[in-house]
Amino acid sequence: MLSLKHFESQKVVLPQDLFMDNFTWMFYEFFKCFTFHTWLLLLLPMWLPGFLSQIKSINRIFPFKLCILVSCLVGIFLPNIYSFSHKSVLTNQLTQFSKEIVEHAPGTDTHDWETVAANLNSYFYENKAWNTEYFFFNAAECQKAFRKVLLEPFSVKKDESSKIKSFGDSVPYIEEALQVYSTEFDKKWKLFNTEKVWSPDNLEHVQLPKKTYRYKFTWVLKRIFNLWLFPAFILFLACIYVSWDKGHLFRILCCGGGFLLMVRVFQNMRPFSMHMEDKMQFLSTIINEQESGANGWDEIAKKMNRYLFEKKVWTSEEFFFDGIDCEWFFNHFFYRLLSTKKPMFDRPLNVELWPYIKEAQLTRKQAPPV
Repeated sequence: MLSLKHFESQKVVLPQDLFMDNFTWMFYEFFKCFTFHTWLLLLLPMWLPGFLSQIKSINRIFPFKLCILVSCLVGIFLPNIYSFSHKSVLTNQLTQFSKEIVEHAPGTDTHDWETVAANLNSYFYENKAWNTEYFFFNAAECQKAFRKVLLEPFSVKKDESSKIKSFGDSVPYIEEALQVYSTEFDKKWKLFNTEKVWSPDNLEHVQLPKKTYRYKFTWVLKRIFNLWLFPAFILFLACIYVSWDKGHLFRILCCGGGFLLMVRVFQNMRPFSMHMEDKMQFLSTIINEQESGANGWDEIAKKMNRYLFEKKVWTSEEFFFDGIDCEWFFNHFFYRLLSTKKPMFDRPLNVELWPYIKEAQLTRKQAPPV
């Protein structure tokens, strides 16, 4: 029997169902945006004289190249202005956002947020908070906004006075909304941690990449020069080209900087590829692993390599190089965020995972010797 949430999500219509893709929706939103209209009005008196002066080859105050430069600069900043406007609307509608969450009780499943997104799209438009009915493109954008403007900012506040100062009269509504979301999240966690939604098979045939590759450097190079990091590879080649006629020191610094950037992109790409369910499975695997020490982390790495490949999160069973890499990944992208409570490179704080990150850390420390 279908759940009420699933039945509701089947009835809603979001911009993703109306537009060809995210780009066409964004173009429509820009076109309807007041900032975009202002941009066009400012560019028109610059482009026309510049265009005429280019045709007549007369040196005027508004040269054609300057018009192109200004157009490009404004085009770069326009998405940032639009993003700021988007966030400003949300911060002024926290109470309504919270009420929708309390009413529909969405969890970690993106589909749970479809009704919330559709209702907010209509509410913002009808109350003239936004100039179109397409504020959220899809449910994933709504879920992401919930993290950015409600869950994370509210959770890092240490006392009641700071919460009231930042969120004003919306505090009780936000607290109720977060409690509802926490309840739904705990239900999902029990599935992962107790009912064992997924369990690996034939792990004895799974080998860690450290058994396949002679050096970790070789494994990293293979991951870097795949299609995902092709733009970074082009940048690396550009650095070599630019530094070709320079001094040896500059050439070394340029090439080394390009390579280190690609390694950095590769390291940060892995957590971005994991959804919340994947992170929950990772923590559940750590907590339930019986082996201790290096052998324990090797087993966790094997299980997660198989899981992430089967769930099509990664293209091969080589997400983790070995147990050491797996332990570093946990400490850097999970436990470190819990310690600092500050986001890094636009990664989520994973606030709802904090209790389970603590449990995973304690489990690894207290694992009995084999």
